[in-house]
Amino acid sequence: MDERPPLARGLDATPYLLIFGLLAFCVAALSLVDMMVPQPYDGVVLAKDGSELRVREVVEGSGADRAGLERGDLIVGVGRDLVREPTEAARILRERRIGDRIAYLVKRPSGLEEVEVELGRRRIGDGAYLYICALGFAFFFVGLMVLIRQPARLVSQVFFVLCNLFLLFLVCRLRLASYSGIDTLILAIGTGAFLFLPPAFLHFYLLFPRPTWLQQLEREGRGQRLVWLVQRGWPLAYLAPVALFLVGWAITGGSFQDRWIGSAPTAGWVLLIVALVLGLWALRLNARRVSSARERRGAVLVLVGSLLGLGPFTLLSLFAAESLQSTEFAILALGPLALLPITFTYAIVRFQLLDVRIILRRSLLYTVTTALVTAVYAAAIATFNLLFRETWLATTGYFPIILALAIVLLFDPVRRRVQTLIDRSFFAGRSRLELALAELGEAMAGQSDLEAVVRDLADRLPQALGCQFAALYVARADRLERRAGPPTLPTALPALPQLRHHLGRRRGAIAIEDLVRYTDRDADEAGVLDELAEHGVAAMAGLASRRRDIGLFLFSRREDEAPLEADDRELLARLMDQTSVALETGLLLEERTRRAELEREMEIAAEIQQRLLPSELRFADGWSVAAHCLPSRIVGGDFFTELQTADGRSALVYGDVSGKSVSAALVMMAAHEALCTLSMSVADLEPSRLFDLANKRLYALGRRSFVALGYLETSVDGRRLRYLVAGQPALLRRKACGTVEELALGEHRVPIGALPIGAYRELEVDLDDGEVVLGYSDGVTDARAPDGEFFGEERLLAAVAAAPPDPDQLVDHILQNIRDFTRGDALYDDVTLVAVARSTTASMGETR
Repeated sequence: MDERPPLARGLDATPYLLIFGLLAFCVAALSLVDMMVPQPYDGVVLAKDGSELRVREVVEGSGADRAGLERGDLIVGVGRDLVREPTEAARILRERRIGDRIAYLVKRPSGLEEVEVELGRRRIGDGAYLYICALGFAFFFVGLMVLIRQPARLVSQVFFVLCNLFLLFLVCRLRLASYSGIDTLILAIGTGAFLFLPPAFLHFYLLFPRPTWLQQLEREGRGQRLVWLVQRGWPLAYLAPVALFLVGWAITGGSFQDRWIGSAPTAGWVLLIVALVLGLWALRLNARRVSSARERRGAVLVLVGSLLGLGPFTLLSLFAAESLQSTEFAILALGPLALLPITFTYAIVRFQLLDVRIILRRSLLYTVTTALVTAVYAAAIATFNLLFRETWLATTGYFPIILALAIVLLFDPVRRRVQTLIDRSFFAGRSRLELALAELGEAMAGQSDLEAVVRDLADRLPQALGCQFAALYVARADRLERRAGPPTLPTALPALPQLRHHLGRRRGAIAIEDLVRYTDRDADEAGVLDELAEHGVAAMAGLASRRRDIGLFLFSRREDEAPLEADDRELLARLMDQTSVALETGLLLEERTRRAELEREMEIAAEIQQRLLPSELRFADGWSVAAHCLPSRIVGGDFFTELQTADGRSALVYGDVSGKSVSAALVMMAAHEALCTLSMSVADLEPSRLFDLANKRLYALGRRSFVALGYLETSVDGRRLRYLVAGQPALLRRKACGTVEELALGEHRVPIGALPIGAYRELEVDLDDGEVVLGYSDGVTDARAPDGEFFGEERLLAAVAAAPPDPDQLVDHILQNIRDFTRGDALYDDVTLVAVARSTTASMGETR
């Protein structure tokens, strides 16, 4: 369904218009060929002076010039026939041949004289007529281009009719008499086209560039007759000038041929001026009301070109109609007339008027420019040769050298200046984009500050592209964050994986409407595109390097509403590549800075965590103890500490927090403080009660992180070892003979913090002299070799069996076995070892 307003829609008349255009083109071409065919020529230019014919001009060197005819003579008869109109003289000459002598009856102040003129050979088409033909055919091809690209628009159809009428008028009416058999027919067609020109000009200007003025009248309920006339009743307007001419001919009398062909009707020129004044006034009203700045600038350009081009032509034609065939008229009136097709073509191409999208290739324009400059230089050389051929300069050997030097020195600079003018006129946005590309490339080459890069892009790129704004979104883990752009845009966007994948495969900016089909299967991404389009985003480009996806760059619609052409997209793609490199460098520096800060903070956390571990451990008299904690990362989740019981005895607690790194370290600190605080604040606190209270406190944190704990203390008499294990591996008992066995475990041994109720129970065991008990975290058995094999329980049991009975030596022996097994690779999990033994010589152990 056609959604254009009624005033913008035309009838399906394109085939008929093309037939009309073909006929007009053929008639104009026939007129041109007729004017170039050699014809008998007397050299006299006649003009109507009242009821007589006056010699307006005598061509130098012609038969009339040799016979003595002069400007101002009155011609009464030609070839023994009386003549009153130039067409009668033309008819008589058509019956003669080149070389015939024909008598002219001339009226002079001295009386009537008969002068015999020899008819010479001449091609009637001179330089002025070729110039007129060039204008007419140029206008025709502009109209044909518009009709082919926008055949359904009424303004395009009217413009095509106007161009054809203009072609017929220029080529068929503004020509000298050729004295051929078709001369009368061609002149009659040219005059008819002239009579239809006023309504065609008025009709076109009422609709160009859009009929905003008439649409406003239609909405307000005013001017209904004018709206109907423009939309449906325009054939009546086109017939009005013909009717006016017929009425004038009937009143004034005379033959139809003389009135129609002999001279352009004065009423026709009056109608043309009135139509142009009204049409240009309507064009001014339409231009003021169009919402697009691009169309407004193009309409103003057409308005100026129409005033300067048609003004001198119509005024001279009205007040000096007989000057149509004079050289002075060609210079004064026909020269500015070239502004009409030039301004229309430039406005249509440059500002996409009438919704015509023309992509100009710079190489094509450069080729045409070079050809034109070459032609100008060739004409200049011919002129120099003509001017100096009989002078002393031409006889010297320096003349060709001077011309060659002039060509070498002037050709290339002139060509470059003309090409620069073309770039500024047709490729202004591209030139700005190229300049911005160079400037941004230089600015980003030595720029390491990400914010500075973003600021340069956000500030300069909209000016270079001619758009209202640009925005940058940088990719994060699960979203896109806005780093530059107007605050009306969302501060963050979802990850958009499909869209970013598609943009990564295509370089340059892609229009929003072209991206919609790639998000049909994802309603969320399609919704994001719709939201961005509502905020004025018209295109987007992906930013990515070979190593990472960086983000998106968004662009609003250009102020001139022109689409990005292939060359523009290529330049923009290069700029986006440079931008990606600069942003990646900035992001890497930013990440490195954050990483350095994090490493420093981790080192501080590790230092604090290390200070939480006691440098010395006190245990019961007659017992020796050793402990070691080795984190797999900078900070870990394993710990051990010394607790003081209510009766003054020392207890040893070691733990392993679920998880790793920072989160595990935080829970480790919470567990450490909970155990220390509870042991000092509650009197007569048994190990089982301590674990129950600590379990409730950690469970209340809500993080669902749990801690595997082991607890060791001596009995009151100092001879037995009390222990409690919650989530840790079973304690290993190494006897004096070297055998190793696991100590019994309680019924409930779930890590603390895992369940709201603990119900823990401690156990006791008798140890003899020379026996050692080892507590360890699962990081010991989970240690891995480079090939991925685990250290395992068997190797641990073997290492404990082979180790000395001293706790310090036992711990060192196991650590050395782990180092040899892992071959210096990083540990998979934190490693904690705690060993106690009956000893008569030591009661205090060192920690490492």
